[in-house]
Amino acid sequence: MKRIVLFLIAMAMSAVLLTACSKKDTADNYVTEQNDIMDKMQEEMDKVQDTGNVTLDFLYGMIPHHESAIEMSKSYLKYAKGRDKQEFKDLAEEIIEAQQEEIKQMKEMAKEIEKKQETDYEDEQSYLKDYHALMKGHDMDHNMITSDLDTAFAEGMIMHHQMAVDMAEAILKYTNEEDVIEFAKNIIEVQEDEIAQMQSFLDDHADNKSHNH
Repeated sequence: MKRIVLFLIAMAMSAVLLTACSKKDTADNYVTEQNDIMDKMQEEMDKVQDTGNVTLDFLYGMIPHHESAIEMSKSYLKYAKGRDKQEFKDLAEEIIEAQQEEIKQMKEMAKEIEKKQETDYEDEQSYLKDYHALMKGHDMDHNMITSDLDTAFAEGMIMHHQMAVDMAEAILKYTNEEDVIEFAKNIIEVQEDEIAQMQSFLDDHADNKSHNH
């Protein structure tokens, strides 16, 4: 009888360990994929050529930034599938839908601005100076210390959203395009709300006390 009890205890402990390892593997795999997405985003943003028009520079840089948010959200949904706990399922789906629509908006706005053929290279250089300064402050590599997928998603997406907010705030100082002004203000409002939602989750979970960016 004693052997049976010990065997059952050992099996239970093994199950717990396997579950913990599985959770960590899932989070680790997600973060690896997330970092790859962010690296690709940075490469695409770096490829954007100066146009002579600050508004076009902003739009062409924000498009790959939005594309990466969509890919990060799809990656989260892939790894969250089948799990009982999917803290950010609704948020990830909302990000995909909203930012796909915003990419279409940006492409349309860019086409209209291109037709005007307006350039101001001096203004552009001032904008790019501010832009590159804020980019230096963003380290998009996610050095995770957590075994929780939701924590990993929140940490990475907060970094990503904060970059979008900073980019939007920067263009507001330079553009006179009303549509782009409203678009940038909407990015700031929506993504700051989402940052607050994700930060609240991190603050409420003890597993996040040692997280690093």
